[in-house]
Amino acid sequence: MVENQSSRFLPYAIGEMLLVIVGILIALQINNWNEFNKERDREQAYYCKLHEDVEQDLVKIGDQLEKSEERLAASNRMLALLQQDAFSPEQVMQEAMQAISLITFTFRPSVAAFEDLKSSGNLSILLDNDLKTRILAYYSMIEGMLDVMDTNADGAVRKFYDKPDFAAMGWQHLDPVKDGLDPALVDLAAIGATTYSDESFRQRMTSDALFYVGANSRIKSLYQSVVPEMQSMSQALGVKCRQEVKGSE
Repeated sequence: MVENQSSRFLPYAIGEMLLVIVGILIALQINNWNEFNKERDREQAYYCKLHEDVEQDLVKIGDQLEKSEERLAASNRMLALLQQDAFSPEQVMQEAMQAISLITFTFRPSVAAFEDLKSSGNLSILLDNDLKTRILAYYSMIEGMLDVMDTNADGAVRKFYDKPDFAAMGWQHLDPVKDGLDPALVDLAAIGATTYSDESFRQRMTSDALFYVGANSRIKSLYQSVVPEMQSMSQALGVKCRQEVKGSE
């Protein structure tokens, strides 16, 4: 009787075990599916954040291009003045200051989303390997570009301040210097009139002007060269971001 009962209930026991196993497998599958969906949500969120950052970068680049063109124009005006037989030292120095105005305030990219993506270890959730490679290359390219810009900007500033005699070079004519001088204490006329009778002064300032032209032209060309890549990156990220919006509707 015991053997008969065991043989009768064995299929039921096996069936119960199979149901439990199937239930566990289904629960695991649902959990994996939920986790996968969460990762896809995070992936799309990163694409949108990266897209916003690149869009901000395009606006910044536009502003920097405008400033670079203004500095380059001032550099050329300075050079044109120095090529005249007679020129105003005050005008030359004012153009020199404009030629380096805010030159060290170079472009700084918006990297909040990219840095978070790296530091959080979430690079692996980006399933589009081609786009992931482009993103890494993009920020590497930006970093290299900034190094070149900073070198040119720092060189221009050093050139501006590297003067053998500030009074002889006309610094007293610069607006920031004049604004800082206290007329109750300082006699501007006593500092001496700036003259360029010595040809070496003209040559030195001409050399400075050429350096400013080169530095600003180089910075401008770098900004111009990076714009197409930024636009392409923004377009690719924008497509990914819009796909998430459509998928959630």
